[in-house]
Parts: sequence; C-alpha cells; structure tokens
Amino acid sequence: MENSSAVLAMIAAAALAACASQPTQSYPAATTARLASYDKATPCCDDPSGFHFGELPKQGYADAVVDSKSPVFDFQSGLSPFAAFELPDASSPYRVRVKSLFDRKDGGKSGVFYPVVALLDDAFIVVHITGLESLRLEPALATAGGESGLAVSLGIDPAEQKGKYLVVFTPAAILGKAPDSDREGDMLTLSAQAYLERHGEAAIPPSPYGRIRITIAPDNVVSAAEPGVEQAKRPGSE
Repeated sequence: MENSSAVLAMIAAAALAACASQPTQSYPAATTARLASYDKATPCCDDPSGFHFGELPKQGYADAVVDSKSPVFDFQSGLSPFAAFELPDASSPYRVRVKSLFDRKDGGKSGVFYPVVALLDDAFIVVHITGLESLRLEPALATAGGESGLAVSLGIDPAEQKGKYLVVFTPAAILGKAPDSDREGDMLTLSAQAYLERHGEAAIPPSPYGRIRITIAPDNVVSAAEPGVEQAKRPGSE
C-alpha cells in the first residue's frame, strides 16, 4: 500500500510539471467555428507510417493539444485530427488512461473532443481500438491534476500484445462527417451514430479539437485509483 501511495505521489508531481509546460489552446472557442475549421482540413499522410509519433513516459503524464494545427488523417471512420505516440518500452503490464479535458471556462458547453484510442503494431496495423461506449465522464477529483473530462482506460501487457504506437482521434460521424460509403474495417461509424441517437440532446457537444492528457502507470496502481471512474455516468446519460 505504501508503494502504491509513493507511486501516486510521483505521478501527481509529474502532473504538476506537465501543467506548467502545457501549451495554450489554439482553436476557436465556438463549436461552429471549430467545425468550420475542421471542414477545411486535408489529410497529412497516405498511411500511418507517415505520422509523427511523440514520446510517452514509462510512468507519469503527457499532455497534448489537438487543434487546427494538428495533423489530420482519413481513418477508416473518416477524417479526424489526431495525436500519435510511441508506447514506452516496458517489460511488465501497465495501464494507459487517455482523458480529453473540458475547456476550463465553460465546462465543455462549447464542445469536447470525444477520444477513441487505436493501438498499432510495428507494421502500423491496428491491433486494438476503443469506442465511444468505453468513455466515462470523469470528475475533476478522480485523478491528480484536478480537471474534468471524458476518459478511456486500457491495460497493456507487453508479453501478450504487439502494440507499439498509440493514436488518439475521434469518429468523423460524431462531427457530422461520416464517410460517404461503407469502408472495410470501419468499426466506429455505426456505433458513433447509434451513440448520438441514444443520447440525443443530452450528449455533450462534440468538437474536433481539445486538450488530451495521457497517464501511464503500473496496471495495479491505476486500477486501484479508478473505482470512482468506473461508477461514473456515461457522458450524456444524466
């Protein structure tokens, strides 16, 4: 227990350092303006091998801003700005939490980035992908750092999984830009449309841009810190 407390204290310290160096957001405040900027976006690359992959710590936090200056890719589910990272070189299981933070001033009323996470192997093939149904509305007090957001958490065992890269993006359908035709391997469009229909006007407005915080910690530490998150309501279900 003492070891877990010490690890969490180290993570909290890393969070404060990350906040101090966090870049300012550079995207329009209004959802309509954000979507208008997104409409003008063009793909950066022909395939994920052309992505620039940032670094993730073996333990601690990494912050990123997905904005109008971020690269955009035409995923199987459509066009989306994204953030991409190389997973840490680890020998034991660990857990990754990806949290999309609400805007500080309006609590998400002007929109929030709905994150889905894809794990890619060393050949840039998707080996795992999350969906909107995996997102949880995480209150500010749930984690060190003190900001509310939409979070998804997944465990990674290097001995069993072949994941090498982590890509965070959002389904184009939730932004009103679903692909014109069915695409082989598209596992997000129909589920995103069903998500919107299910939650209706209660859903938090989706945005193509947002602030992302990625937490890396030993699997048992994050799991022990998450009971409140698992019990939180899904976004839009209030």
